Amino acid sequence: MLRPGRSIAQPSTIPKRLIVCFRSNGVVPERWFPSGGETDFTLASSMEPLAPFRNDLVIFDGLDMTSAVERPGGGNGHDVGTGHVCTATAIVQGPSGVGEFGHLWDGSAGGASIDQVAARHFEGATPYSSLAFGVGAEGIRQAIPSRPFWRAPFEPVIPMHSASQAFDRVFAPLAGTVSEQAARAARRRRVLDGASADLTRLRGRLGAEDRRRLDAHAESIADIARRLDEVPDACAAPPRDDRTSYEVLGRLQMDLITRALACDLTRVVTLQWSTGQSGTRFRWLGHDDYHHGLSHEGDTNTTAVNQLADIDRWYSGELAYLLEQLASVEEGDGSRLLDHTAVLFVNEIGKGNTHTRRRMPFLLAGSAGGAWRTGRHLQLGGRPHGDLYVSVLRALGLDVTTFGDPEFCNGPLVGL
Repeated sequence: MLRPGRSIAQPSTIPKRLIVCFRSNGVVPERWFPSGGETDFTLASSMEPLAPFRNDLVIFDGLDMTSAVERPGGGNGHDVGTGHVCTATAIVQGPSGVGEFGHLWDGSAGGASIDQVAARHFEGATPYSSLAFGVGAEGIRQAIPSRPFWRAPFEPVIPMHSASQAFDRVFAPLAGTVSEQAARAARRRRVLDGASADLTRLRGRLGAEDRRRLDAHAESIADIARRLDEVPDACAAPPRDDRTSYEVLGRLQMDLITRALACDLTRVVTLQWSTGQSGTRFRWLGHDDYHHGLSHEGDTNTTAVNQLADIDRWYSGELAYLLEQLASVEEGDGSRLLDHTAVLFVNEIGKGNTHTRRRMPFLLAGSAGGAWRTGRHLQLGGRPHGDLYVSVLRALGLDVTTFGDPEFCNGPLVGL
């Protein structure tokens, strides 16, 4: 009985959701971070595709991955960054020890990632405690640079690598449910049509006062029929799609993410773009070189810098696409799915050619049901990224005061 685009699986209290989007190799800082004040900021060129959602964003400058700086647990920058980015705990060696370029190929993150902490909180509320989607993320199963999300040490979260795989696992069973609902609605509509016809025939035999009562009853029946005619497409099973090219698959996966949340199949989702030290070639942007190689070029290589900025801008555009899909779904109270979601966008390092873990290019979109004020650019002066995660988890309903390594977490961000 819902308007188009509204969830048909909406519980009585609108739930809060978490989406964590991971990408790698840092950013070009001068083209990423906004200029201006907290609310009167100007988006830099790499973030311009997010302009339609400026008022839904919280952009952080001065957020440090302090746990990775102070207690890395390994020597390779991408191992450390990918292992800490969502866990804020030191990485640990595996049986093989240290390999080429300092990689801990069978090592692990040191704790659970933020998505899995949230998933345990929502356990049992939905069919899936969490869902993991990947785009070009088919790295070595347990190599640290391949896996930013972890249930526990040595238990990586392996994403679904294709939209068809995600459909077969999650959405195929939904198709029958939606078809059955449509059939029930059609049967109810036929009953209402018959009742309306009976009322029309009866009206001519009644006096003025009885006709007024009858008209009010007929209008209530007509209102029910109108609501039946409104197609509840937000929770409809999406089409199965086998395309796998990086730039296409990402949008297919984001469409599936939106449907999964609209159907309340889960409240925690991760989207993994490639892996740490991503070797993706952005040929559709006119690039021939691998992303990781480009990220190691010096700042005086203007061609490389421009291409890196192109990549940052492209990822901003993909995030904007996700926000657009979330904003298109109407909740039971008329608000947007985006309004009740925390979309956390993270990166394993701050800048590619230095592997810095300071001034991390993180941002939030949505407000998790009004848990913080959006449309802001916050200068944090070196606050640990675990503090942000405490704030996000508390917004989702968890009673936490620390996240990751407690030595490098001060509690929730005051003023968020």
